[in-house]
Amino acid sequence: MSLNRDLAILFTISHFLKDRRLQLCDPMAGSGVRAVRYALETPNVASVVAADRQPDAVELARETVRLNKVEDKVFVIQSEAYTLLAKNPRERFDLIDLDPFGSPSPFFECALRATEAGGVLAATATDMGPLSGARPGACKRKYGVVPIRAEFEKEVALRAMASALTTTAAKLELGINLAFSHATDHYARLYATVIKGRKAANESLRNLGFVTHCPNCLNRTTTPFLSSIREKCDNCASQTLVGGPFWLGPLWDRPTVSRMIQHTPLLLSTRLSEIQKILNCIENELDAPPFYYTTDAAAAAFRTKPPPISTLLASLRENGYQASRTHLNPTGFRTDAPTARIASLFRTLTDEP
Repeated sequence: MSLNRDLAILFTISHFLKDRRLQLCDPMAGSGVRAVRYALETPNVASVVAADRQPDAVELARETVRLNKVEDKVFVIQSEAYTLLAKNPRERFDLIDLDPFGSPSPFFECALRATEAGGVLAATATDMGPLSGARPGACKRKYGVVPIRAEFEKEVALRAMASALTTTAAKLELGINLAFSHATDHYARLYATVIKGRKAANESLRNLGFVTHCPNCLNRTTTPFLSSIREKCDNCASQTLVGGPFWLGPLWDRPTVSRMIQHTPLLLSTRLSEIQKILNCIENELDAPPFYYTTDAAAAAFRTKPPPISTLLASLRENGYQASRTHLNPTGFRTDAPTARIASLFRTLTDEP
């Protein structure tokens, strides 16, 4: 999880104003490494409350704090995450970092209640099976979302997480905006700014909607209304898959991403080149349509060979379409081109009939 922690530090030093003294909470601290890194590497962090329910983990975290000489900033306690976050709602945190084993969804409500207005709730989900559509029943139970099994599975995971957070926040008369997100390795991760008020809650709910996906020709459409969903594909008349409600709004905030790119050289990490590559890719896909394609899946559907992705992107742009890579899949690309046009370009670029 080193990349996860690297990006958490980079986000924190980039997203918040420099003169804002931050109160952070790591309610599932484990060894305490994440909490200590926040204290050491984020200049405007005033304090970090680190907690774990396991006595052995608490002792290990305290030793980590002692060895790194941050006892004045990191306070380690033994507590259940639910208890800690619900204990004193008047003392809220600027950033709460949820990093459970499995789904963060059960902790969303208590974490939202404990997040300061304008603060950030960060959450990691390692239950990619349910989130990516491999276990749809579990996704519906945990997140209230019907997933679809498709080549854009990592985006399904991010947008399902954000949907669950949005609906939970709305019940508390809170809204969210996604400041940053990524899905790398074996997990999905999002950072949501929490906004107080019914108006913000209603605006966030407007970002929820449904996707129809044709597994035969890969045509996909999004809509905020179930009533407008068609069971048959407009392109090839095949049966479509329907999923949702997903978060259909932006996955990233442009100013935050720009500042993260600027601050990357200052980060203490052995994976700087990987981080730079991810952020540069995200910067290019910021305004691209949701639900990416992959060259492998497209080639199989269009019965062609997959062209080089750089050649494909150049061809899409030459034909007047938006086109970019995505950090979510090495062969993934986003475009506003119709699926039939993508198929035609695949055949042209690979000399298939």
